[in-house]
Amino acid sequence: MHAGDLCYADSSDLGLPADTYDPRTWDQFLAQTEPIAASVPWMASLGNHDMEALYSPNGYGGQLARWDFPDNGPVQSEGVYSFIYGNVGVISLDPNDVSFEIPANLGYTGGAQTKWLDNRLKFLREQDDVDFIVVFFHHCAYSTTTAHASEGGVRNQWVPLFDKYGVDLVINGHNHIYERADVLKGGKSRKTPIGSTVHPATDGTTYVTAGAAGRSLYAFAVPDSYAGHVNDVDEVPSFVWAAGAVKVTENVTWSRVRYTGYSFLAVDVKPADHGRTTTLTLRAVTESGDEIDRVVIARQAGGTARQRLNDATA
Repeated sequence: MHAGDLCYADSSDLGLPADTYDPRTWDQFLAQTEPIAASVPWMASLGNHDMEALYSPNGYGGQLARWDFPDNGPVQSEGVYSFIYGNVGVISLDPNDVSFEIPANLGYTGGAQTKWLDNRLKFLREQDDVDFIVVFFHHCAYSTTTAHASEGGVRNQWVPLFDKYGVDLVINGHNHIYERADVLKGGKSRKTPIGSTVHPATDGTTYVTAGAAGRSLYAFAVPDSYAGHVNDVDEVPSFVWAAGAVKVTENVTWSRVRYTGYSFLAVDVKPADHGRTTTLTLRAVTESGDEIDRVVIARQAGGTARQRLNDATA
């Protein structure tokens, strides 16, 4: 899965007519990814660099010409869709629709995307064969880099829905680092060290920023902290974007794992028989293959739809 900013053909990132745009970058990107994408499903969402202003009205013509997105999302939204893989329900969202930081497409769906998200999360949580729900999109709900940090529009519009339906894992890009927050529910965090097992029905959602795939890397205001190099701090100075592209400072206690090298996120799911424990294990792996983070997310497999929904919204 690719959480947006697919190739940087629009290097300016603002979605405006004055942006710099070079379509040849698409050719380079697709040539680089073809050896994997030719045999492995490659699911993408949209980032701010994917608002290519050459294409009216929302800038997504370049993606539509090159990617065959599923068409089960809301009207007017591109790159917004859902699918079920094994016992995992997956949702891709377009945060340009709710972004305070980069507002070129702010509100372009007229609320249709968020309404669809509410309905889709409810649908997935009611399915007896869906144990985990994973949502991925570009702008970060929770991150502390000195570049983009956290998106207030996401927190306002979508995080309450993630809490409501007990979303297990949220994967973001945008910030070019790896960062994992402590598990969060209702705005409150519970310390989640490397190697922890979390139970999202009671503990909350795991938020990961996995944006260090290849572009230039960002920085944190505090030292990195990862497996073999743990450096816990009481607070991290950061900020969240508010309406009008305003930075609101905040000191956060939930930044648990931080890594400023190149890395990717690997997710492995172990299904289980009805009533037993099924697990989703996420691992952050560096470009050299070293594991820098691991968390296990656990649920009871195949509970009744009504009970699972009650657990998620309790």
